Amino acid sequence: MNKFFSTKKDAPLKIITLSGTENVTKNMTIYEYGDDILVVDCGIGFPDSEMLGVDVVIPDMTYLVENSHKIKGLVLTHGHEDHIGAVPYFLRNFPDVPIYAGKLVQGFLKEKLNEKQYKNLNPKFHLLDPAGGDLTAGVYKLAVFRVNHSVPESFGIAITTPQGRVLHMADYKVDWTPVLDKPIDLAKISALGEEGVLCLLSDTLGVNTRGYTQSERTLQATFDDFFESSDTRQILVTTISTNISRMYQIITSAVRFGRKVVLSGRSIEQSVRVARNLGYLPFADDVFVKEEDSQKYLQKDLVYIIAGCYGQEGSSLDRLSKSEHRNISLEDNALVIFSADPNPPGVLEDVERVMASLTLLGAEVIYSEIQGDLHVSGHGTRGDLAMIASIVHPKYFIPIGGTITKMRSYTNMVTDLGFDRTSVFELKEGDFVEFFNGEGERAGHLDVNQVFIDGSEVQGLSPVVIKDRGQLSDDGVFVIVIPISRETNTVIGKVDVITRGFVHVKTSKSLIGRSRDVVNKALDTTQGKVDDWGALKNRISKQVEKFLYKQTRRQPLIIVHAVYI
Repeated sequence: MNKFFSTKKDAPLKIITLSGTENVTKNMTIYEYGDDILVVDCGIGFPDSEMLGVDVVIPDMTYLVENSHKIKGLVLTHGHEDHIGAVPYFLRNFPDVPIYAGKLVQGFLKEKLNEKQYKNLNPKFHLLDPAGGDLTAGVYKLAVFRVNHSVPESFGIAITTPQGRVLHMADYKVDWTPVLDKPIDLAKISALGEEGVLCLLSDTLGVNTRGYTQSERTLQATFDDFFESSDTRQILVTTISTNISRMYQIITSAVRFGRKVVLSGRSIEQSVRVARNLGYLPFADDVFVKEEDSQKYLQKDLVYIIAGCYGQEGSSLDRLSKSEHRNISLEDNALVIFSADPNPPGVLEDVERVMASLTLLGAEVIYSEIQGDLHVSGHGTRGDLAMIASIVHPKYFIPIGGTITKMRSYTNMVTDLGFDRTSVFELKEGDFVEFFNGEGERAGHLDVNQVFIDGSEVQGLSPVVIKDRGQLSDDGVFVIVIPISRETNTVIGKVDVITRGFVHVKTSKSLIGRSRDVVNKALDTTQGKVDDWGALKNRISKQVEKFLYKQTRRQPLIIVHAVYI
């Protein structure tokens, strides 16, 4: 029997890369066989500068909603927000779907779900544990194996389906001396490869960097050097809130050089609380100082671990950079260390803004472009990725967790290893492949959209709203107010025009007067009678838009409003 598939052949296995293949974040992959769907990861993305007012972006779950009766489980590979951050939104749609996750991920999610807007969500957790036996979700059998990443309890998942076995390895590297984990389980990965793997879904983010990824442990010396050479200075370190390994090293250096630790920012506090409860941060209570008590200490005796490494608006570091922080004051010549590269797409402007503000306040800001040993990637470089591809030796590959160009680089890498180029499926968001009788082929595409989340708006914002915000930001708003009689449904009185952010009213009276003439001309065609307000409104809007663009080469948001008198 061909080792790549079983004898059961009544349906193909469909793998849909719903998101996470084009811009690194909001990872979500769907496995579908007959009436059984398994979802792997459910992360958020970060807005770019054109997504005004948007806090996060989440995967488009329309296909899952349409097939909700098929979903047998959600599997979470590790505890980073781009893999688990959208779980609350998933649970709002699918409250009864089992969630398979490690202890740390469960802890992070329980903290998140304690927030007010999620209080009614009660997930059904099942423990992922490499030391445990296989788990079953519908027709799928799940076996877990250790991988290394920048957060403990990061797992690869062996998914055995009726059409064959797939290895899902989201974010990983090979680290022989990890800080809080055991090394990657290459023996188990090799054994799975020997048994036969139909398809490997592999991380690609580090594929363009030659060699092998450094161990996370190498950063300990970096923090020791900073703390030792800055013994009279205020020190603040910002990193990803779930990077428990990094925080372990920061706290270790603080203890070594006689500093106490201040946790600043809700996400940092929550992550540390969960990690301490699970024994990952085994430091005594007296090592920590509450943020509100930090000003009672000499600042040279403290180190702050502060949220906001991506420049998030409203984060603790962002507020500090604006001198708006209630409990922390930035001292002159303070040392602020960014230990969080690489930045995800969309945040570079915000990071630069925060760093510039901190610099102007008198801080020395240290980041990767001026010092190279501030961060060790949790993603395998080319040597790591090639090693896994060779050990697993699958029949097919699907690169994930990167970008379009990095998918192509991954294809080139496995081709250099001797695999057929046609064995790699480079899939954009919404693309899917089907496997049947050991053979795979591209099978189609789902239309997927960006889903924008703004504040407590858990249902998502329409792209139209985002477009309107952009238009308002660029060219302002132009409001046309038309008085209409309730009794006769005719226009009465004068048309009024109100504008903000477009032109200065006092110096643009001629333009506004001529735009009013355009409206009156359109009203004249109806002889003052308003029989179809919708059609009239659209006609006025288009004619005024055309006129204003011709006169100014700008396109304000035009609102035509009827006032019934």
